[in-house]
Order: sequence, then C-alpha cells, then structure tokens
Amino acid sequence: MPRLRTTAVAVAVTSMLAGCAGSGDDAAPASPASTAPPLVKAPAASSQPLDADAHVPRPRQIDERDASAVALAWAELSYGYDTAYDAHPHVARLRAARYLTPEKAAMARSYSPASGPGAQWSVWASHRAWTQAHAALADPDEEAEPDTGTRAYRVVSVDGTAHGRDGWKGQGPRLHAYLTLTRTTKDTPWRVSETDIAEAVTPPSNRP
Repeated sequence: MPRLRTTAVAVAVTSMLAGCAGSGDDAAPASPASTAPPLVKAPAASSQPLDADAHVPRPRQIDERDASAVALAWAELSYGYDTAYDAHPHVARLRAARYLTPEKAAMARSYSPASGPGAQWSVWASHRAWTQAHAALADPDEEAEPDTGTRAYRVVSVDGTAHGRDGWKGQGPRLHAYLTLTRTTKDTPWRVSETDIAEAVTPPSNRP
C-alpha cells in the first residue's frame, strides 16, 4: 500500500488506542523484552450486551460499491465507543468487521489486545462516556496510486467527541486512517483490506 500522507497529520508518540497504531489495527504488539513483566491480556468483549441505552453507531444503509462510502462507514463504527458497555476499543473494531475483507475480519476476531485500553479511555470511562466519530475524507498525497476496478485507497480523518453520561463533554478519537479497499469484481462490494492508523495530537485539518 503506498504511504498516503497529508501535511496536517501530527503523529502522537504514544498511541491513544492500544493495538491500533502501526501497520494495521489488528497487528499484534511486539513481544516484550525478557526482563519486562508479562503483559496481561485485556478483554476483547463487551462488558455487557448492548441495549437501548448503548450509544454506539448502528450500521447504516450505504452504497457498498462506493469505496468512499465504505471507508467512512468503517471509520464511524471503528471509533464509536461506549465505555459503559465496551471493555476495550477493540470491541468497536469487531462491530466494524462487516466492512473488512474475510481475511482481515478473521484477524480482527482472533486478535486479543495485549495491553489495557489506555489513559484516554480511563478518562472516558470515569464519565461513562461514549464517543461520536466525525469521519471525513482527506486528500491523499499526489503520489497516491489511482483507483482501479478492484483496488482503491482512501484517507479518512476522524475528529471525535466524547459525551459523558454525567454531562461532561471532551475530546474523542482523533486520527487519520490510511485504508486500502479491495473487491473481487467491479460489481461486488468494496471491503477494507489494509489499515494504517496515525493518531493525531491536534485536530485533523479536514473537519466535517
């Protein structure tokens, strides 16, 4: 996948969401050094089943033969959390697996986070907050490869907001997602086959 980059992206030194940075959302973290204590596996399941009070995005009707529509729908589901129900950010990735290729979806379902959800998640959880992911297409670099009938590249900026059940409101997920989408024929739905996530320390420039 070509490295599509926009000048507005500032990559955070520490990823806000465990297991999301690097070459893909679901790539396993590097093995700890022999002198480090073993990492405790974080739960990769909802703390409780979703019900009417759960504030997570529901899959919406889109034209799945439109690569941009699929990329945006994937981002909205992937970064729409509800800490009152979700034990870890990876739970939202599983909700977005419907937009992944079968191979990528299998990787997501078999992946078990090797660290906790992180400090930002703890802030959200202290307010029993949910996040709303505002996703928008960002411009790729001039070197980006053009779309073909079965492969497309999209850059999606996410500028999220967190809403606490106690009335608190704060920063939600902020990142750029560099996505490769593929399909078998021109008449089949697009699916996300590769992801490259760059967490942002400042709001993405392409706001919805």
